[in-house]
Amino acid sequence: MSRLAPLRKRWDLAVIANLGTDDSGTRPADLREAINAQAADGRQISWKVLEDTLRRLERSGYVARRELPGVPREARYWLLRPASQLVTALALVQTWYDQQEPAHARDTCPAARATAGGPAPPCS
Repeated sequence: MSRLAPLRKRWDLAVIANLGTDDSGTRPADLREAINAQAADGRQISWKVLEDTLRRLERSGYVARRELPGVPREARYWLLRPASQLVTALALVQTWYDQQEPAHARDTCPAARATAGGPAPPCS
């Protein structure tokens, strides 16, 4: 669990989930736009928080950064292997979580469908 210690801040998983693994990378402006578009609670990630998060994830080995030559300076970020594996694992957790919703349990449990009016026997 100590490898997950750098991922305890509010925006860490949002940053990781929105970065790509391809060599072209993601521009910080595009990353910020994608994260803010998904913010259900209306909160927006600021430039400073995004920059601090990216730098911390880079130091932790989850994200790589490359500066492109030219004026103005431009940086691109992409996921490294540990972060890519984490995204895959989180997708599995999301699938499991979605399957635990009560409506899904009623639809897939024959005992719950067969019982009317009383407590349903547990489904395994």
